[in-house]
Amino acid sequence: MVNKNKLRQKIAFIEENLRLLRQTARMPENEFIESSLHFNASVRELQVAIEAMIDAASHIVAAERLGFPKTYAETFKFLAAGGIIPHSFVETAQQMVRFRNRAVHLYDEVSPREAYLNLASEPFLLRRIHRLSRSALFCA
Repeated sequence: MVNKNKLRQKIAFIEENLRLLRQTARMPENEFIESSLHFNASVRELQVAIEAMIDAASHIVAAERLGFPKTYAETFKFLAAGGIIPHSFVETAQQMVRFRNRAVHLYDEVSPREAYLNLASEPFLLRRIHRLSRSALFCA
């Protein structure tokens, strides 16, 4: 059974990260790229927001006994197979997981430009997983 309080906590965390990321996304690109503080803070905010999304997804997969994913990216395939998220969202979620993996393990290869471009797309994607998490919360 899905722990609604756990999902609510993850949703609240994602909402706070979205608020912070929206503020930074309003910066002109050249200012963002020149500011190591904004760059590093944004990468971290994206990373932990995606991790909260992964945590919520993993919790739902386990609680609903959808299977045993071997990777974070595979978790979203299980959610789609279980009818929790649309199949059309799987690739998008997996791209987010790949960015998170790069931010954690290949952090020195993430450029300010790449981070800025992710600011333009990730908040939209996080809002989508936020809606999906809320749907799972109220369907469970």
